[in-house]
Amino acid sequence: YRSEHVAATAFAADTPYRHRREEIQGNGLSGPYQLGARDILPNSERITIEVRDRLRSERIIETKTLTRHIDYDIDYIGGLLRFREPVLSRSSLLDPQIIVADYEVDGVAQRVTNAGGRATWTNTAKTLVVGSSVIHDETDTSKTNVGGIDVKYTPNAATEIRAEFAHSDASARGTATASGGKANAWLIEAEHHGPRYDIFAYAREQQSGFGVGQLNASETGTRKFGFDGRLRLGENLSIIGSAWQEEYLASIARRQAGQARVEYRTRGIDLRAGMTIANDRLADGREANSTIAQLGATKRFFNNRLELDAQTEFALGGKDESIDVPARHRATARYAITKDISLIGSYEIAKGKNIDARTVRVGFDIKPWDGGRIVSSINQQSIAEYGPRSFAAYGLSQSLPIGKQWTVDFTLDGNKTLNGIDPARVLNTAQPVSSGGFISSDGTLTEDFTAVTAGATYRGDRWSLAGRAEARAGDRTDRYGMTISVLRSLGEGRAFGGQFSWFRANDKAGPTTQATSLALSWANRPDDSRWAWLEKLELRSDSISGATLGLPGPIGGAPSLVSGDASSKRVINSLSVNWSPVTKSEGRYLGRSEVSFFWGSRYVADKIDQDDLSGWSNVVGADIRFDLGEKVDVGLAGTIRESNGGRAISYSGGPSISLSPFENSYITVGYNVVGYHDRDYSDTRYTRSGPYVTLKLKFDQNSLSGLGLGRR
Repeated sequence: YRSEHVAATAFAADTPYRHRREEIQGNGLSGPYQLGARDILPNSERITIEVRDRLRSERIIETKTLTRHIDYDIDYIGGLLRFREPVLSRSSLLDPQIIVADYEVDGVAQRVTNAGGRATWTNTAKTLVVGSSVIHDETDTSKTNVGGIDVKYTPNAATEIRAEFAHSDASARGTATASGGKANAWLIEAEHHGPRYDIFAYAREQQSGFGVGQLNASETGTRKFGFDGRLRLGENLSIIGSAWQEEYLASIARRQAGQARVEYRTRGIDLRAGMTIANDRLADGREANSTIAQLGATKRFFNNRLELDAQTEFALGGKDESIDVPARHRATARYAITKDISLIGSYEIAKGKNIDARTVRVGFDIKPWDGGRIVSSINQQSIAEYGPRSFAAYGLSQSLPIGKQWTVDFTLDGNKTLNGIDPARVLNTAQPVSSGGFISSDGTLTEDFTAVTAGATYRGDRWSLAGRAEARAGDRTDRYGMTISVLRSLGEGRAFGGQFSWFRANDKAGPTTQATSLALSWANRPDDSRWAWLEKLELRSDSISGATLGLPGPIGGAPSLVSGDASSKRVINSLSVNWSPVTKSEGRYLGRSEVSFFWGSRYVADKIDQDDLSGWSNVVGADIRFDLGEKVDVGLAGTIRESNGGRAISYSGGPSISLSPFENSYITVGYNVVGYHDRDYSDTRYTRSGPYVTLKLKFDQNSLSGLGLGRR
């Protein structure tokens, strides 16, 4: 085994949860976006934003992985996503932006086992890697087995060849409707990068029903092959070309297309000229052909701070029948406010035989979008000790600085289709049509809309105020909303925060929903005090009118569980009090002890048509910890929940041991002898029965400074 390297990984989980994956196109607002399920497993989600090539869905131009509490917030009970920045329908180059949400939801009582494993072999020269993977995925309604092999050959640093083959077998459980069945997926890719040319060739197929539901919907049931290449003729001149064929396995539809472009780039100006040819065979056997010539130029001014771009595409011989390859005319302006923030405006006219659309996009282009800039804003917050920790929760992400204390934000996103999109001419209904396409959760392929947002933030020595107003007027739905937040330092170790949000959505042919929330919090934890407490009061109100059972509301997503009118109001208060010695000299045992107390009080009032349901409940808990050493302690925790006037009592409790393996870390391993589940307080106290592990890490703006991050 001295000449080989073998690596293996495996996992197994006994769980009642079911995996879900959704793809939602940005609608120009920060939210809320309704997912297709409720009762999402806390902390199971992975939210990303993909910018996909407008013409080729398999080409992911950019992927942004988002962070909860910094880039987005999620309501696990209602399945609602809210982002700190508006998610526009398209990027600055008018490629579609897709929100991809992976998460898990509670099953229906039955526990199943999910397991998987992977093993790889690498040769001595590390030029060849052979791997094999297996997955068993099971829910209460279906089970799927997936097995695959993959090979990667890297003869040198400039060349890589990859091949994969996998087979999945899905079957129904119980009385569920059969789905999936047996399906295959395979790919072969070759990539080479050299000083004069780059080339990428590929062939891939993914049959319908393959996998366990974690792949992009736009690639299901497709077979594609083609190549991309770039030839450098000099320092400033290059030729870019690509050709591909897409086949849709469920019909006779297919697309054959090719692009070629000559680019001349200098420091002050870029010139380009090219041609796109497309031959579409529709599902009904008709053909649609486009031959489009392209001319474009980009000019930079004022030391590259201002960039103007113009591009025109016109049909040769009147061939502009493909719905994704019409004649287009686009003008774009980009102004660099700072090194990382640019103001961009873009307007495009697309006109072909089968489509006539207009697209507008105005807003800020941020680098990076997903958290880095917000972390930088947190570092600038000067509200004593609570600025770095609290601003992420009580600040909106703004863009344009006006002076030292104010920043503002503005976006405009719009889509207008003068000639409606005929579904019979759309080859891939899971990919937005290249111009004018907007995929809604109900399967529609376009919607005319205008979305506008405006916000402002003030940051002072002790005050921070932030607010944003949003409005979206569409053909089918209108949406309005606002968010206001405030953070106030009351002294060293003391802070007060508040946040108010209101959102309303109106379906012009159906229901209207409204969501309002108010949160107030008070933190008191001075360094020189034995006592610390955290107090938070939340008020939530959700209502729907004109609902139809089984149909989604005006923002799509999960189907309605009621008909007619319904409302829900919740008042939730949480108080945590902690006593710990300031020094170890307070007695042999007292100085090594710590006591915590928690009280949660909740009032819920639901109204469904003529039925009124209301109730009050309380959760009381206590923790006692005793230090065995500087890095180890043991503890005992107990919780009681009473509801319905004391007629329903639930208990949770058990021992635990905690370790602090390095500074600012805390790992707890415990076991609840008895337990229960509570959605509202699950983030505050772990009350489920059985074993559990929790990990706490303390971060601030200096925690990672030793790694040299951000240095030039």
